Amino acid sequence: MENDLIDQGIELFNSEKYAEAIQKLDEALETANNPQQQADVNFWLGRCYFEQALQTNDATLFDKALGHFQKLLVQAKKLNGDQSNQQQGYAQSWLGGCYLELALQTGNTALFDKARGYLQEQLVQAKKLNGEKGIEQQVYAQFGLGRCYLEQALQTNDTTLFNKVSEHFQKRLVQAEKLNGEKGIEEQVYAQHWLGFCYFEYACQTNNATLFEDARKYFQEQSTQAEKLNGNKSIEKQANAKSWLGRCYLKQAKQTKEDIEKNLSEAEEHFGKVFELVKKATNKAFKKQAIAKLRRDFQELYFAKGNYDNYFKSKQEHIQQKLSKNKKINSRLKENIAAILAVLSIDPIEFDKPLAHYTSPTVCEKLLGIGQKQANQESIAASKMRMNSSAYMNDPYEGKSLYDFLGIQEPDLENLSESSPYNAFFACFSSRVNDLNQFRLYGKVGNVEASGCCLVFNRRGNWIREPDIDASYRRLSEQGFMAGNDMETAAKAQRPSENLPLYQIAYIFYRDEYTQDKEYDVMFDNPNFGVRLKPISDNSKWHTVRKRQLKKALNALCRYWKNADRKKEEFQENKAALEYIRYLFKDHAFRDEEEFRLLQIEEIGSDKVQYCPDTNTAFLEYGNVCTRLDEVILGTNYERTDDGRKVEVFRHLLKRKQPHIKVRHSSLPINPPNKS
Repeated sequence: MENDLIDQGIELFNSEKYAEAIQKLDEALETANNPQQQADVNFWLGRCYFEQALQTNDATLFDKALGHFQKLLVQAKKLNGDQSNQQQGYAQSWLGGCYLELALQTGNTALFDKARGYLQEQLVQAKKLNGEKGIEQQVYAQFGLGRCYLEQALQTNDTTLFNKVSEHFQKRLVQAEKLNGEKGIEEQVYAQHWLGFCYFEYACQTNNATLFEDARKYFQEQSTQAEKLNGNKSIEKQANAKSWLGRCYLKQAKQTKEDIEKNLSEAEEHFGKVFELVKKATNKAFKKQAIAKLRRDFQELYFAKGNYDNYFKSKQEHIQQKLSKNKKINSRLKENIAAILAVLSIDPIEFDKPLAHYTSPTVCEKLLGIGQKQANQESIAASKMRMNSSAYMNDPYEGKSLYDFLGIQEPDLENLSESSPYNAFFACFSSRVNDLNQFRLYGKVGNVEASGCCLVFNRRGNWIREPDIDASYRRLSEQGFMAGNDMETAAKAQRPSENLPLYQIAYIFYRDEYTQDKEYDVMFDNPNFGVRLKPISDNSKWHTVRKRQLKKALNALCRYWKNADRKKEEFQENKAALEYIRYLFKDHAFRDEEEFRLLQIEEIGSDKVQYCPDTNTAFLEYGNVCTRLDEVILGTNYERTDDGRKVEVFRHLLKRKQPHIKVRHSSLPINPPNKS
């Protein structure tokens, strides 16, 4: 009976029905009467909670997973011989994996040490096993230890850790070479890949050309070993290796500025070889994924070579494919919306400047998991950053400037958002770091100006993700006015907000006698409007392309709406399509903010929309910022409020909890508060 329930639980787990699997496994646990059965049930319960935790980023689910893996460890010690050692190794491996994921989500570097402690114990157990099974388990343990150091190095920018990464991955390779047959070759392929990736990331952080060469050496060896595998497996592993060889050359050209033409030519050659290999593959899932990555690689290559027209075309076409396929929407309209998104969504290769988010000291401490005047600092968990509703922005005309620009008038624009089943949520950033005006506007305590905090992102150029337009507008495509006939399940709709692309805000000018033409970046035939689109980098040629494409798309939209029959149902369908872009334009009065934003449209009443009773507001969670934050700049008057906060204490608490985050105190000139 117990085995039947366990088998049913495993089947549900494999179908990703984790809640149902947990129910079956809980039943099995109640009647399990020997250590092996109890170990099996706790293993699968731990796996279920672990997968749920990865999907939801819920720390309590990680705690449940840890609890079951701890019980597995206890039961494993009651078994005999190799069975005991093997089961203990599994338990140690999954305990290490849980703490590693917790470290990645919370930014708590102490958890990396905990993870390594369990993985080191896994290695001890592996060495007790005989034959290939023992070698195989040592391979896995060395990989886990190496990955812990790798993730910590990437999170903290501590390049000294890469030596530890390389050490464990080298030991993994040594053990893999002891395995026989295709399994041994495959493990060597994996080991060579991770050694290559280690040196690739090391090179990216240090701009060291020699390290790029080291990375290529391992990727080349990965490709050579992959040729010894059979069938599709050989093709896929060779394609992976050659992709990374191409990326090494591409990244080296961008970062070291040495032998640029030669490196870009080598990159193009390797991407071409990948394309030829992918054509030979028969695995449809692999081909789809590989083609998507190859599109990305060639797109970056276009940009690196200065072929900005082809780069933009590729980016626009990719975004257009992501938009809804609703046939009711005019195809030309979709093309122009995709063009605007291609201009205003920011790709990592386009942008290397830091961005600032200004907030209050209270919110800052919550985000970082510290608290002045609080005991038990270790028990304070970091809160997730919130994306606030468009209804609470400081611009009362939020989302409506584009309507005016296009000449779309409604009797009562103020009722538009209230009647819509959707709402827009933002997390806002500025390119103005340590800026007095921003400090005065945002995050101040009471009436004390410049008393807040400036959170600095992307100093290392590693925060911005490849734009995933789906992530911002998934609800529109699945359930609303943009929906086709086929809808994905609600489970698939739940995606982490960390995948959201970053958008630059464009500012619409109402031209009058007080504004100069030089204030406009984009001019139109319409004498009443201009648009301010500031450069996002020092690349003036790319900025010229962006301005030209934005002007072209906005002019086309103006012509479309000028000639549209507003009485037809098609008009409402197409007007609704502007939801994709209307929150990317603001009134020129806010141009000095130089704003960028993460944007997500969500259905009111959705489980993802949360309610805060303290502020009586609705919000979405973005994610933990500890792993993404580079620096905190405290306002000039940080210590001059009635809250009694101290810079020294803030620095001490953060150093203990998040040592990789830099802290500085602003010295911008502003008067202290009047205490009279």
